Amino acid sequence: MQKILVRTSLLLVCVMVYSHVSYAAMLATRGEEADNGTFQTESSGVSSSNQGMCEQGERGLPGRDGLPGRDGRDGLIGPKGDAGPTGSIGPRGLTGEKGEPAASTKVAFSVTRTTYFGNFKETRKIPFTSAFANIGNHFNLASGTFTAPVSGFYYIVINIHKRADAPNAPFVFLKHNGKLVLSVDECCGDDPYDTASNSVVLKLNQGDDLWLELVEGRMFSVTVNKESTFSGFLLYEM
Repeated sequence: MQKILVRTSLLLVCVMVYSHVSYAAMLATRGEEADNGTFQTESSGVSSSNQGMCEQGERGLPGRDGLPGRDGRDGLIGPKGDAGPTGSIGPRGLTGEKGEPAASTKVAFSVTRTTYFGNFKETRKIPFTSAFANIGNHFNLASGTFTAPVSGFYYIVINIHKRADAPNAPFVFLKHNGKLVLSVDECCGDDPYDTASNSVVLKLNQGDDLWLELVEGRMFSVTVNKESTFSGFLLYEM
């Protein structure tokens, strides 16, 4: 602050001296001052003595940096740019491990006999002599037993035929692991030839067995014409 006051004072002095010298020069020209030389000398002396005061001083030190201004507001969101070029295809991944083989889901059987069977004193399992279909080979003809290869729901159907020359009409049981599921009986009718049937949807677990049993004293009457059948197939796995 003191430096500013000093510079300001020097500037005022220079202005005053300049004005005084100019006024003295004007009087000398008009011859109105008797002691012109003295005045000029004094004026010159004043001018000389203050000449140093009017010279430009040394440059001051630079001022401090001002405080940073506030951040400007965010601009508007620009339009969406064009899609970039499609990248190159990456390298092929590693081959996964080989999985376990899937269980067979194609299961079906349809079997029959070509000879008479029955008129026994006790109930017996019915064996079969031929198969129309045995997909997966899960039906054992000799024992007359179907073994479920997978757990699921199976559709089972039984057809039995009565012939006039048979001594007794057929009467059979469907057994599931030894337990009665249903029966088919063709016993009371005047027709010399007749057919009876029954069907069911069963839930079987893997390894369960199904078979037919002929009631004692009854006849499973079949011939080469294959009139009676035992069939089933897998609907879907569980």
